[in-house]
Amino acid sequence: MQSIPAIAASAPRFIPKAIMTTPSRDALSLALLDNEEPRRTALRARLQQLGHECAVFASASELILTLSRGRRFGLLLSVPQEDASLGGLPAACLILGMPVLVVVSGGQWGPLASTGGGFESSGTLGADVSRMADAELDWLVRALIQRTSAAPAIDWPDSAEVWGDYHFYESSRSVQFKGQEIRLQPRQFGFALQLFRNLGHVMGRDRLWRELWRMPAQREGKRALDACASNVRKRLELNGENGFLLRAVYGQGYQLIEVQLHNAASTGDALNQGLCDDRL
Repeated sequence: MQSIPAIAASAPRFIPKAIMTTPSRDALSLALLDNEEPRRTALRARLQQLGHECAVFASASELILTLSRGRRFGLLLSVPQEDASLGGLPAACLILGMPVLVVVSGGQWGPLASTGGGFESSGTLGADVSRMADAELDWLVRALIQRTSAAPAIDWPDSAEVWGDYHFYESSRSVQFKGQEIRLQPRQFGFALQLFRNLGHVMGRDRLWRELWRMPAQREGKRALDACASNVRKRLELNGENGFLLRAVYGQGYQLIEVQLHNAASTGDALNQGLCDDRL
């Protein structure tokens, strides 16, 4: 297994033109911890332009909650934080084997000494990504993940992302609901997981289409997306009676909302108040 100094020593002094012009198709799932705008938005956009999925967190507690629900990331990019604000995040990264790239200002990149903001003990790398070419940043992220994945594998049980009675197992594309297993088609599972991960937020049609079909939105795809939503609502019983309601939002897309069970009887009224453009 390569050490961090070895990774730094093996860094390319130039990036071949082929790498600069040919984006990798192997998208990575990354987490970004930064409590300041617009910096985090700019960095997230840059990582997404490289083809990676990047989830943004404004606080360590928000990220820890997501990890506790079973979601995993290949790497964490963190702007230096105060040790007290990190809570148990450094320990969680160490236990999960999630490498950390601390976004520092000034200088070259390499092992952190005392500026890691609580991450030093986990063998973190620090880098001024603003000075990096996109290809170099992409190379560094992949090198850190590859170094970690080269460690001896630990036979962890398949963990679930949990919302109420719904347990999502991404590796098998299955959902455990009240002790019963529900197997969904790949796009149905992806649709449901995106809605639960973005609970309370409206997911636009174009974004959902790109996530599920991996291509620009097609005009004729509206019916296919509606059919996918209808099947997910029916199979997972997302009608409000089990704590969650899936609804279509007029002119925008779809939204999954959490409802109080004692108010479940009123969810039908909400559907009749012009909130939806389609009956799922």
